[in-house]
Amino acid sequence: MSGCKYEVSPGDGAFYGPKIEYTLKDAIGRQWQCGTIQVDFSMPERLDAEYVALDSSRQRPVMLHRAIVGSLERFIGILIEQHAGALPTWLAPVQVAILTITESQADYAQDVAKMLKNQGFRVLLDVANEKITYKIRSHAMRKLPFLLVIGDSEKASGSVAVRARGNVDLGVMTTAEFVQKLQVEIDHKK
Repeated sequence: MSGCKYEVSPGDGAFYGPKIEYTLKDAIGRQWQCGTIQVDFSMPERLDAEYVALDSSRQRPVMLHRAIVGSLERFIGILIEQHAGALPTWLAPVQVAILTITESQADYAQDVAKMLKNQGFRVLLDVANEKITYKIRSHAMRKLPFLLVIGDSEKASGSVAVRARGNVDLGVMTTAEFVQKLQVEIDHKK
């Protein structure tokens, strides 16, 4: 036995055979059936499916249906709702947004973005000619794990000003220091 809690639900199985299902609770306590494995005695008969057994007799197989996470859309919806849209760094579609203060930092920002992408991180580069406060607010509302702000001083020193989700100012660090921090978060599934 795995030690998992379970309950028997007579009558809840599919009409064609028994099933095991995994039910998840969402952030507000609703239950959703997700993963399932079901035994199907009906479909092989409807398909007139057969196999040749070791004794050369023709036998009717039994089918197994499985859905690892159930409806992928339902699972993703539960995941997003559970995290209120603020997916953990390792799972976030965009892990880092790089924002420039002016157009004069665009070349350095592109280099930083390329370096991060080459290391396998998911990066968004924003070199638009907008006020930095607008850019920060806009990307913070997307609940991205990290924002890197690059101005003339960061460009000159080869560094980045780091903001973590929730408007937490982590200060200025070298790109190597930031990569190390980002990798630790991903490795520890934060």
